[in-house]
Parts: sequence; structure tokens; C-alpha cells
Amino acid sequence: MREGIWVAVLALAVVGCASGTAKVSSKALCENTGGRYVQGQCQPGTAKTAQDMCLGFGGLFMVNEDLCHIPTK
Repeated sequence: MREGIWVAVLALAVVGCASGTAKVSSKALCENTGGRYVQGQCQPGTAKTAQDMCLGFGGLFMVNEDLCHIPTK
């Protein structure tokens, strides 16, 4: 399933190249790894916050947008 998240991240990175960041929703990050996004946490397994998932990809999590900004350069 981890391959799915990289496909999504890479697709968004290509779209976001003009701005230098790809914006990925927390829900998309979670669901692309086979989880279910509920109340700001990705489940099943060890619950991870959206911020933790984003940081794992080297991104900056924007709480007010509920988006992960991942540098593309």
C-alpha cells in the first residue's frame, strides 16, 4: 500500500512543481496508505496524526487548511 501513497505524492508533485510544493490532504495521505481518516487521525493500526504523517514525508502541515505542503525541489 505504501506504493499508492508515493504515486499520489508524485502525481501531486508534478502538478505542484510550478509553486515548489505539493499540497496533499490529510485524508488522501491516510487513505492512500490503506487507512481511514477519522477526527484528525489515520486508523487502523497505530493512530497517527495528520501532522505526523506529513512530517514523515518532509512536509509542513497547515492545520487551518488540513493540508500537507511537501517540497518538490
